[in-house]
Amino acid sequence: MDKTERINTLIELIQTKKCLSVKELSQKTFFSTSTLRRDLIYLENQGLITRKHGQIVLNTLKTNEAAHNIRKSANRKEKKYIASIAKDFIGPGMCIYLDSSTTVYEIYPYLASIENLIIFTNGLNTAQSLADIANPTMKIFITGGEIKHFSSSVITQQFTNDLINHFKIDLAICSAHGIDQHFVYETSLSQAMTKKQIMDLAEETLLLIDSSKFNQVGFFKINSIDNYHAIISEKLPSSDFLDSANMHDVEWLC
Repeated sequence: MDKTERINTLIELIQTKKCLSVKELSQKTFFSTSTLRRDLIYLENQGLITRKHGQIVLNTLKTNEAAHNIRKSANRKEKKYIASIAKDFIGPGMCIYLDSSTTVYEIYPYLASIENLIIFTNGLNTAQSLADIANPTMKIFITGGEIKHFSSSVITQQFTNDLINHFKIDLAICSAHGIDQHFVYETSLSQAMTKKQIMDLAEETLLLIDSSKFNQVGFFKINSIDNYHAIISEKLPSSDFLDSANMHDVEWLC
C-alpha cells in the first residue's frame, strides 16, 4: 500500500469515528507504529486532524484543504465521468480556463485532440499534464502568483490579472468545495477570490462538482449559482437544488 492509499484509509476511519486513539488506528490498519506516526504528522501539518494525549481528532472547520494527491484519489470514478460530459463544451480555437481542482484535472486527456486551444490554469499538475500531451497547436499559460501549500495551485496576484485581461476567455471550468441551493463555496478566501476573478472575466463558467459536495457549506462564497452557465455532476441532486437551478436558468447535467 503506497502513501496515498494509506492516507485515504486513515481519513476514512477518522471521518467515520471523528475521534479515536492511535492504538485503535493501529489495530484497524495494521500499519507499523513508525509509518502511522509519519502519516498522522502529515495529516496534522495540513490542518485536517489534531493529535492530543494519544487521541486523533478530526478538525471540522471548513477552511482546510487536503493535498492534491489525496483529493485526486477521492471519488476518481465520479470525477472522470463528470469530465467526460464537460469536454463537450470545448471546441477548437477556444480560450479556456481550468482551475487547480482534481475534478477539472480529469479533463486534460480530452484536450489532446482539440486544435488551437489557448489554456490558462492555476493548477501546477494540470499545466504539467497538458504539456506532456504535446499538442503543438495548444498554447498553455500558467497564472503567476503565490504557490499554495499542499494544493498544487497558484493564487493569482495583480500582475496575473493584467496578463489575463489581454485575452477573451470563452469558458472557465471550475470546481468547488461545496454547494447548497444558493451559493458555491471554497475552503479558503484566496481560492474563492481567485475563482471569482476568473468568472468575472469569462463569457461562461461551468461548475464541475461530484455529489459528495452537495450541501457542503464553507465559510467562503465563490458566487451564487446563477453565475454559472451549467453545473455538471455524476448524479442529480434533490429537487430543491434543481428547482433553484431552474429558477436561475442554470442547466444541471449528469
